[in-house]
Amino acid sequence: MMSDSANVDLQKPTSPDDRDTADVIVVGSGFGGAVSALRLAEQGRRVLVLEQGRRHTPEDLMAARKDPRKYLWMPELGLKGFFWQRVLRHVGIIGGAGVGGGSIVWAGVLLEPKDEFFTDPAWPEVAGGWRAQLAEHYRTAARMLGRETTRFVGEMDRHLQAAAEAMGAGETYGPTPMAIWFGEEGVTVPDPFFGGEGPDRTGCRLCGACLVGCPYGSKNTLDLNYLWLAERRGARIVPDTRVETVAAVPGGYEVRTADGQMLRAAEVVLAGGVLGTVELLFRSREQGLLPNVSPMLGHRVRTNSEAITAVLADDPDADLTRTDHLQRVLSG
Repeated sequence: MMSDSANVDLQKPTSPDDRDTADVIVVGSGFGGAVSALRLAEQGRRVLVLEQGRRHTPEDLMAARKDPRKYLWMPELGLKGFFWQRVLRHVGIIGGAGVGGGSIVWAGVLLEPKDEFFTDPAWPEVAGGWRAQLAEHYRTAARMLGRETTRFVGEMDRHLQAAAEAMGAGETYGPTPMAIWFGEEGVTVPDPFFGGEGPDRTGCRLCGACLVGCPYGSKNTLDLNYLWLAERRGARIVPDTRVETVAAVPGGYEVRTADGQMLRAAEVVLAGGVLGTVELLFRSREQGLLPNVSPMLGHRVRTNSEAITAVLADDPDADLTRTDHLQRVLSG
């Protein structure tokens, strides 16, 4: 977050709307932006969230399963879906574009890091250690995202278990904590998470298509929790709005968007994902708009350390996605 305690007179935008009437501008509506938007709105702050992607409907997500052109986010080619991928020299990065950001194409897995993560020398030392410092926040995130250990195991799980055992790591296999409303398959119920304040939810159909967007309201994407609640506390989300630069100005910051808007606020939260945020900072620094950004920008990166595992079935006609291949392993 970039902040300045002084109040500023917000500059009128170049088109006739009121998108600049905010105390805080949040760039991006993924995990960082969604959490920031809700917590700031709860403080009574006027929050404006700018998202480069669209607000996708369940119909959009369903259509994308059949047409890659509706799935991919490649605006330079006129593709305004929600999934993007970039392969760099040493790492591949995937993400989501749209209200909810990466949660749209996120598998919903909520594993907590092992101790090695919190004791990595890249972290500065803090009293009690980082795990203790962050424990409360992990609990909050788990509650907000509806973390629940999966109730089912299927043929793909058994293949994964066999792979772990073959690698001598069988003890590491187990049911996965997920951000999924399992409920009763296909049954829609009133909000089960926030005392009725959230949207209706539908029990998971076990289709396994979380990565191509859940059109059923079963995966706990950010538009169904943090962003949903933030909007009901006054936060405004403006989709189809790409931020090009951020400039330090007297009393705060000025945000320039691709459509020519010049928006001002005393505080700006940059939450456009790792690539989006770093590239925005580079552009702004190189144009002299944020001259105090550290020269260490971009010199260190931390990834999720994810590995993609493929399983080849002996039977080429085997369909491992159907629910009749699944068995309930935990009571509901």
